Amino acid sequence: MAAEATLRDGKGSPEIGVQELLQQMERELHDLCQPVTSLQCRLELGKMMGGEAALAEAAEGALEDVARIFTAVSRMRAQLMLVMKPE
Repeated sequence: MAAEATLRDGKGSPEIGVQELLQQMERELHDLCQPVTSLQCRLELGKMMGGEAALAEAAEGALEDVARIFTAVSRMRAQLMLVMKPE
């Protein structure tokens, strides 16, 4: 029986299991899906509606979604950096 691989957690505990890290990443990726879907819908609606005002509104909303996406990716990156940081 193989022992579970572990990684540093950077939060006081010396290690977290790879499985726990994968679960954290799964939650983050799930949370990332909502703003990506919203971004896609906003852009498609703006395109379908046409006109300068609709496209400007879609672009404004898309920028908000991109900020949410960036935040989620930054959290995932920070979590990975904590566990992969050499001692």
